[in-house]
Amino acid sequence: MTRLGMALLGAAALVAVAAPFHSARAHGDHGAAPPAQTTSLPRVEAAGFEVELVAVAEDHTLTIYLDRSDTNAPVDGASIEVASEGIPAAKAEPKGDGVYTLDADWVHEPGTYALTFTVLGADIADLLAGRLVVPEPETEEHGATVSWGDVLVRPEAWIGALLIALAGFFVAFAFRPLRLPPDASQPNEETSGHAAASQHGARHAAGIVLLSIVLSASLPETGRAHEGHDHGPPAPSAQAGGSAPVRLPTGEVYFPKPSQRLLQVRTAPAAVESVTPAAQLIGTVVADPSSEGRVQAPMEGQIEVAEGGVSFVGKKVKAGEVLALLSPAMPVYERGALHQLTAEVDGKLRIAEQKLVRLKGISGDYIPQRELDDTQTEIESLLAQKRALEPRVGEKLEMTAPVSGVISVANVRAGQVVSARDTLFEIVDPERLWIEAIAVAGADETSVKAATALDGEGHAIPLTYIGRAPSLRQQSLPLLFSVEDPHPSLTIGVAVKVLVQGGAPVEGMIVPGGAIVRAANGLPQVWIKIAPERFGPRPVRTRPLDGDRVLITAGIETGDRVVVNGADLINQVR
Repeated sequence: MTRLGMALLGAAALVAVAAPFHSARAHGDHGAAPPAQTTSLPRVEAAGFEVELVAVAEDHTLTIYLDRSDTNAPVDGASIEVASEGIPAAKAEPKGDGVYTLDADWVHEPGTYALTFTVLGADIADLLAGRLVVPEPETEEHGATVSWGDVLVRPEAWIGALLIALAGFFVAFAFRPLRLPPDASQPNEETSGHAAASQHGARHAAGIVLLSIVLSASLPETGRAHEGHDHGPPAPSAQAGGSAPVRLPTGEVYFPKPSQRLLQVRTAPAAVESVTPAAQLIGTVVADPSSEGRVQAPMEGQIEVAEGGVSFVGKKVKAGEVLALLSPAMPVYERGALHQLTAEVDGKLRIAEQKLVRLKGISGDYIPQRELDDTQTEIESLLAQKRALEPRVGEKLEMTAPVSGVISVANVRAGQVVSARDTLFEIVDPERLWIEAIAVAGADETSVKAATALDGEGHAIPLTYIGRAPSLRQQSLPLLFSVEDPHPSLTIGVAVKVLVQGGAPVEGMIVPGGAIVRAANGLPQVWIKIAPERFGPRPVRTRPLDGDRVLITAGIETGDRVVVNGADLINQVR
């Protein structure tokens, strides 16, 4: 085999190496599935003064979604008649939740249909119109041209070119011409050398040209994919008209009617109102002083278990209920003196009783009545002294609850020795709480008109202003509020937000707190309903109002339909 034939054979092998890269490109197979596309269905939107509707054509059926224009609430129990030129009028069948269906075989015929919808209901009478465009069936295109620019940006093309260059180098090295020793029998060396060089150069030139032709055939100048394959078209951009929510390149969100019903998206028209703004303070929950009690030991002693056991934290008690028993501790010398005094009283009592018996035994009027009365009085006095001394020996003091409520602190155990003035129990009433808020010095407490507390879970709790402290505390002014209806989440010591309304009224648009969401840049924004299935973000400037509502002072216009329910879900669409 000649050297040229061997070179061509090597080129054919290179073509076989490069063929898989071209095959992969020609068939659009890059090892990954194409991205999901948004299927667009023929639909028509129509809006009136009271209602709006969206009609979607699919599978010989026209599905109609009927909602209120201002609140986006589904309308049930209405009558919808659909008519168009060349199409007989027909009434849609209600399916519930504001959904109506109509059997329409004509929705599969491509064309533009000018539809009119006659909507009648208990308080609705409207005539809506819209155009339904049914496009031609889409056909797939094959054999698309691939430009050199597309080829040069593919990494597999550069890998193939590198392999071809390396293989060409080794082929050229393997089939390089050999140097022969000089032969005297050869004719004129100069003449024959020129002829051989010319012939050798021509062969090399022909081989290079042929090799270039073969290699050029291996590169994808044009897409020649066979039937049933394509070149992997680029992924389509997000577009409206599908069955799933999607964020559009403009920042707006396409939210189809089925998703709106599933997530109960509701709107409300913005209206300017004059309200009193609120200032946000930080507060702490404290106990109502009139319902807070503390049990302290009056003397040194030992704790003993009461009849109902030792009270514990969280136990509900009533005023006067025995919480524990305290056995007073008495020194030895005091105990001896007490026994001595008790013995003296007992002796005097026996003498007085015996004297009274003798006096009563003497008959006649020899004993004056005054002496009998004095003896009787002496006996009663000694009995009282005895009764006062007897408990001091084995006395047990009852520790009772001063107020009704729940035990919040219990520092006792059976057998525990306590000192005088030690705090044994603390009792609070969870239904009677105060909130102490910290305001800046110089705040005008007389302008407080209303106040609301917000706990960690977002519950709004109304407050009643009580007053303020007469002196500053750490350069701040404490304000006191009573909780009108305590929530179970409020516990003593927990921090809460306090919204205090006061000052001059300002104008703005009031929306529920759930309508305010955070944009990607962290700024507050609301979602405005632009079309029946399209919502747009609007950055706003807000001021706190109360726990449930927020005042928007800038960012939206009067009449804008603000999403008041489901705004956080729309904000998550990507």
